[in-house]
Amino acid sequence: MSENQRRYPRTEIKVNVDLSFSDQESHIVKTRDISEGGMFLVTTHPEHYPLGEIVHVHYLDPLNDEADTFRDAVVVRTADDGIGISFVEMDAF
Repeated sequence: MSENQRRYPRTEIKVNVDLSFSDQESHIVKTRDISEGGMFLVTTHPEHYPLGEIVHVHYLDPLNDEADTFRDAVVVRTADDGIGISFVEMDAF
């Protein structure tokens, strides 16, 4: 059996997330799991979110006392039932 090599442990929890991508209208999806480094978002159209693309999420963070949270993230995984995203820090230009 292989060891889990994840940097941040996942918590299986369902949270509503407002997901937006590029210039498309945002929509509400649910998490399957969340960690300090990212989350898996359940969506019926994962093909709309190509690997390496930046997405924007807004949610109440259950790992931080339900803090109102806005994050940028990159799509790092696609599956039949959704996408995995990794949080990134965007520097101001």
